[in-house]
Amino acid sequence: MPISLIATEQDHQQDHKQHSYMGSHGMVLFAAGDTVLASHLPLYRAPHDYQLVYQLALPAAEQQAVLALLRDGQQLTLLPQNFDLRLLIEGKTFDIGAAVYQGHFERGGRLWLDNIQLTFARQLYRRPLQQLSVATNARYDVFSVANSHFLLHRIAAAPSFDQILQLPELPATPVTLATTDGAATLQLLKAMGISATQLYLETADLSQ
Repeated sequence: MPISLIATEQDHQQDHKQHSYMGSHGMVLFAAGDTVLASHLPLYRAPHDYQLVYQLALPAAEQQAVLALLRDGQQLTLLPQNFDLRLLIEGKTFDIGAAVYQGHFERGGRLWLDNIQLTFARQLYRRPLQQLSVATNARYDVFSVANSHFLLHRIAAAPSFDQILQLPELPATPVTLATTDGAATLQLLKAMGISATQLYLETADLSQ
């Protein structure tokens, strides 16, 4: 299902803050082996109130370039052309043009790859941010892709945080930490004997 709606870079950035299913919905990229993954940047306001993780398929050259920077520890964010977020919520597979930024596209990130064609290939995670309660601890869901293992923080009522952690092995049970501070999680995991790498942490968009 190709998507071919065109917008300028400024339109993309403005649309991300608007409240319409049809718009430009930003994401952060991360890698599972040779697979590129994208996590939707959620907000509490509908329709952006979903945690979503998707497997992407990019052209070979762009895929290798993206993987190289991700393996080097660089943050990359994705800004697709306008599309209906319900396609991701419903787990659809579709093609679309997109831009890749080095850094966060709303916070001084630099446009790196423009108008590349990619496929949202497979939904890996879906969680609505509705009827949330205030957290007294940090709870994580676990998922694995291509022999890579990840913790995704279950965003709670504000203030909360969006966080993706990578683990060398799959934990036996879901992880709960005695903190509501995303910056403290790595040390708490280390104290539990769990070595983790932080791939993404966002607090500002979920502070209120």
